[in-house]
Amino acid sequence: MSLSKVINHGGREKRSLSKALLKSFSLVTATAIGCISVATSATAASFSFAFGSFGTGNGQFSNPYGIAVGSGGNIYVADTFNDRVQVFKPNGDFRFAFGSVGSGDGKFNDPYGIAVGSGGNIYVTDSGNNRVQVFDPSGVFLSAFSSSSPYGIAVGSGGNIYVADTFNDRVQVFNPSGVFQSTFGSSSSGNGQFLDPSGIAVDSGGNIYVADRSNARVQVFNPSGVFQFAFGSQGMGNGEFSMPQGIAVGSGGNIYVADTVNNRVQVFRTPEPSSIIGLGILGGGLVVRRLAKRG
Repeated sequence: MSLSKVINHGGREKRSLSKALLKSFSLVTATAIGCISVATSATAASFSFAFGSFGTGNGQFSNPYGIAVGSGGNIYVADTFNDRVQVFKPNGDFRFAFGSVGSGDGKFNDPYGIAVGSGGNIYVTDSGNNRVQVFDPSGVFLSAFSSSSPYGIAVGSGGNIYVADTFNDRVQVFNPSGVFQSTFGSSSSGNGQFLDPSGIAVDSGGNIYVADRSNARVQVFNPSGVFQFAFGSQGMGNGEFSMPQGIAVGSGGNIYVADTVNNRVQVFRTPEPSSIIGLGILGGGLVVRRLAKRG
């Protein structure tokens, strides 16, 4: 069974994972789907604990995609098919949830990406409603702004908001108030072009990392959105990808890429160490490879 379907979005045919197909992936398969922000890096990873199960109750999930960790260690999960956000203590104990299905303020239609700003505000890509919603640390709705097909989201150190506008094959940049600032990217496979960009991260230097899903690669841009280099290609080997859906950059200089259809996370080294402010995706498997800067 194919993992992608062809849908019509705004008059254009695009590939997208369907709900029916995604529901075949459960939490226990450890499929590399779902966003995560990485605050620190480590030389090795070992299992610590898990929380959650399938369902609609508190602490249960239905295909959670987005996850972020706030400065106090609280864990924020975009519980995508339950159309809500759940918040947990650092040990995984349930704290509270907010949101329900709908199109009004504070309601969701497939929330995918989530990020937490330095002030504690929560940013959620409300993909089915073509917008980004902003909440205070208690989950109270503050504001919303339009984005035609938002999936991945990151918040930079200066407060700018970076959105992977997936079906329009571009990245949009907004100021902290949600006012559009700039965009970069177009639809194709050349340098600086995208096919279904989904995950995005921004490091402490303002460099922008994009998981260019259907081009099976990662692209890196400077803070002005100018292409710097790319890595990855289609395949199953080390350094190759199959529909990478998200990305994070750790403080030790590691780049974490969710190699979704290959059911693993691959870890690369940045050309220079940097700190994370962004999102990525975490799933099963681990491959470590050093990266030399290109271009």
